[in-house]
Amino acid sequence: MKVVLQDIVREVAKTTKLALPDAQVVVKRLLSTMEQGLLNGQRIEIRDFGVFQTKIVTGKKGRDMARNLSIALPTYKKVSFKAGKNLRKLFRNLPEERPPVAARNGQLEMFLEAVGR
Repeated sequence: MKVVLQDIVREVAKTTKLALPDAQVVVKRLLSTMEQGLLNGQRIEIRDFGVFQTKIVTGKKGRDMARNLSIALPTYKKVSFKAGKNLRKLFRNLPEERPPVAARNGQLEMFLEAVGR
């Protein structure tokens, strides 16, 4: 399941008893403030949730396979997120999910039973 912007707006409207358009303005303003902060190189820390910050990734050597040439890739910025202590604690206590496995001739099922899954 994924959460989209409209789901967050609805939840904010329901929790704060704001009208839906007002909640949408609040959520979009929050996101635009975070975007501007990241673009300006600021570190955004939300206590108990986590930290967003931009990091500079140094250029690396790439390869043009068509012409068999080595190319220098430029440095670039990326956004990183580090989860806060409370968020990490919540995820530690979650039960392990097992993805559905397609078996072929029963061999995979026997293997999974053998390893204890």
